[in-house]
Amino acid sequence: MTKRMLDRLITTLLFAFLLVAAVPPAMAQTTTSGAFRNLSAIETTLLRGVTSKAEVRKQLGIPNGSGAARFATLGGDEREIWYYEDVEITGAHSGEQGMKMDMRQQILLVLFKGDVVDGYLWTSNSGALESK
Repeated sequence: MTKRMLDRLITTLLFAFLLVAAVPPAMAQTTTSGAFRNLSAIETTLLRGVTSKAEVRKQLGIPNGSGAARFATLGGDEREIWYYEDVEITGAHSGEQGMKMDMRQQILLVLFKGDVVDGYLWTSNSGALESK
């Protein structure tokens, strides 16, 4: 492990400890970030060839990141990709052996062909995976 990796790990653990210490147990159940809390709306909102970038931004907000990719199976054309992430702390416990934080993480990638949705990939650490 390099010094830089160790420094990042220590910083991350320190941040997590401070977050747990600063958040009362009742609030720890609801601490969240991200834009897409209503997952059932994704299927009706992100319509391939129909939904525009403006509509996605209105529904989900500003993406956490963006980029582009070329897929050989899609003819090699470049697709713009918007990245959304939703993280929720579902529990935090501390004891003699240290601290434990339970979290749920969801990631949504929205692919665009031009100005309209060409597809999306949604994944969650709760075991569900969907691609359209």
